[in-house]
Amino acid sequence: MTFTLRLTHDEPRLVFLALVYHLARPGSELDPDTLAPSESGLRNVNVALGAHLFEDSALVEIDEQQYRRLLSAIYGSVNELRVLHMRGDSGSVPGFRDSARQLFPAIAKEPDAALNVAEAMMLLHRRLERAVDRATARQDSVKRSETGARSRWPFRRAKR
Repeated sequence: MTFTLRLTHDEPRLVFLALVYHLARPGSELDPDTLAPSESGLRNVNVALGAHLFEDSALVEIDEQQYRRLLSAIYGSVNELRVLHMRGDSGSVPGFRDSARQLFPAIAKEPDAALNVAEAMMLLHRRLERAVDRATARQDSVKRSETGARSRWPFRRAKR
């Protein structure tokens, strides 16, 4: 299943920062079984999103594996932003601090701004989860109705 995410306001920059985090980690784009470059990596998403960073909205199409990787990258970015807030430098990801400061200039001026960006990342994470859960449930119900599958609930109200 593929999902088309509509990112608005500062969400394209938030996702791009999460992708910077993800792509900077060694082995992040490798298939864990074959150790070959993964077909469901996020590099193409990063390239496509880069052209729309400062626009009002952006559309991103991802598959299920990319979605899971993106959620993981968002969580990792939140941790990096917390380190950036506490120490003033990025933790283990090269280039993260510079990218964060370019995408969100307030971070360079005020260290507490990193926590604001981290909070926005968590809100984005929750929004993406809810949207994908709704889309998945909708598709499941369509599949059930197309196949004529019965509801799991065995007790039905008698029709009068």
